[in-house]
Amino acid sequence: MMEALWSFLSGAENSTPVACRGSRDLSAGALRAAALSLAEDLRKNEGAVFLYCEDAANFTAGLIGALICGRDILLPAHSAPAYLAEIGAKRQNLVSDLSTLDGMHVSVAEDGDAGALPAIPDGRIGFFTSGTSGDPKLCMKAMTQLSAEVAVLGNLWGTPAGAVVGTVSHQHIYGLLFRVLWPLASGSVFFSRIHETWESVAESIGEHGTVISSPAHLGRIPPAVRLRHKPAFIFSSGGPLTPQAAQGALAQFGCLPTEVLGSTETGGVAWRRQVEPGEAWTPLPRVEVSADADGALTVLSPFTGASVPVPMGDAVEFLEDGRFRLKGRLDRIVKVEGKRVSLPRVEEALRALPQVEDVAVTDLPDRGGALGAIVVLTGEGQAALSACGSFRYSRDFRAALRRRLEPMELPRFWRFVDEVPQNSQGKRIASVMRSLFRSPELPQIESENREGDKVEFDLLLQPDLRWFEGHFPDQPILPGVAQLHIASVLAERVWGIEFPGHDMSRVKFRRVMQPGERVSLSLVRRERRLDFQYVSGGEIVASGTVRGLE
Repeated sequence: MMEALWSFLSGAENSTPVACRGSRDLSAGALRAAALSLAEDLRKNEGAVFLYCEDAANFTAGLIGALICGRDILLPAHSAPAYLAEIGAKRQNLVSDLSTLDGMHVSVAEDGDAGALPAIPDGRIGFFTSGTSGDPKLCMKAMTQLSAEVAVLGNLWGTPAGAVVGTVSHQHIYGLLFRVLWPLASGSVFFSRIHETWESVAESIGEHGTVISSPAHLGRIPPAVRLRHKPAFIFSSGGPLTPQAAQGALAQFGCLPTEVLGSTETGGVAWRRQVEPGEAWTPLPRVEVSADADGALTVLSPFTGASVPVPMGDAVEFLEDGRFRLKGRLDRIVKVEGKRVSLPRVEEALRALPQVEDVAVTDLPDRGGALGAIVVLTGEGQAALSACGSFRYSRDFRAALRRRLEPMELPRFWRFVDEVPQNSQGKRIASVMRSLFRSPELPQIESENREGDKVEFDLLLQPDLRWFEGHFPDQPILPGVAQLHIASVLAERVWGIEFPGHDMSRVKFRRVMQPGERVSLSLVRRERRLDFQYVSGGEIVASGTVRGLE
């Protein structure tokens, strides 16, 4: 199996192109020479090698060089120094093509000659995954598992006829398999640099080219981009594509993406093309799928390295023809007000609304476990949001959801965004999504005018101010204590004097202030005294005096 994976590279003529760096080809001889040179350096020490390269040809030379020496290979997800220190990558065990990293260097020259590679032993390669928590987790795979999966890719989709272009990193299993190992085993050319924009893909792709991409990229194709040549394949993995993204790629590029379901732990599991929205998944060859006692999808294949089925955590529904549909993550069940709530069920209800293009729902532990909804709107939804504001619009959503959901399933907090945040592999990280709901305690300052001991602010009371939380859920108002706090904090910023609000006089709250309201706040300093006045629509809505600390 391992011999088949490396047989083309080992036996190819020195001048045979195997990769493309910009407009220049990199030859088999040059790649072999870089791998053998690195192997000589690696023989001077032992232990696992941390391999991080931004260029896929350099990465391939580093991978082969380490395998020749019988070393385990660990692949950092990125090169941030604090992250490398966290996972244990140090100068003496780090191989990279970055001059900014202190370690052994690997680089494939544009020209080079070297004989056939020595026998490459089976080895192990480790991937650092983040899952939904964001914390690095090491998953070790035998190279024989990767080789078996590459063979299946070849049996299912043949040999890439043109060059392989990638928008995803080879430091992760999907990019490694599809962007590097599959073309390398097939004798096809791969681009060594990541194409981070679709404009870059358009400039580089040739006839019958293959694009290795992800939902993160396919979900944001610029409308004006057209590819010079229709791709033979566009692959996507890391999460399901929305029907809109799949059909958008077809409309612009003339090629419907092939989605691959899988994980670092399981390898590839199934594939589909969304001719119709929600198309079922077809298991890959040599992959057996079933459901466990909890109804979760389980996988048994030569890619897992396990002799028993591996659970994936997705609820599954099997069809009579052997295909299946996913019904949401079973581990995305949270407790709200003591009752179990399915986050996928809430997301499904939101996606059914005509104004919603995409959505993600998360629980918010620091808000008593309440739910927060991150919503991407259609053009129609954006127009409605602009017309009535986020507070009123979120109330409309809650009213619409009451037809399908119980009260504890209704999101209490809302963020309307251009796209749901996700990492480069298309995963939605819970900690990142929760960070969107950290509420400010001060209004948005739209203008400030200061003259001596007087200052005037024009303020927007944005709906996500933390003071609106719980005052009151269906009709929030800005409480008096918040009005005093805002006036005191802004005064301290201007004059450096604390006005804590313990000593007040003539304080009057004439009417309530609500989310989305614009108000003017006038502050006047008189020695250790602060006079404040809130005005809205020409009407004084609150005023008073607070004494400062001596």
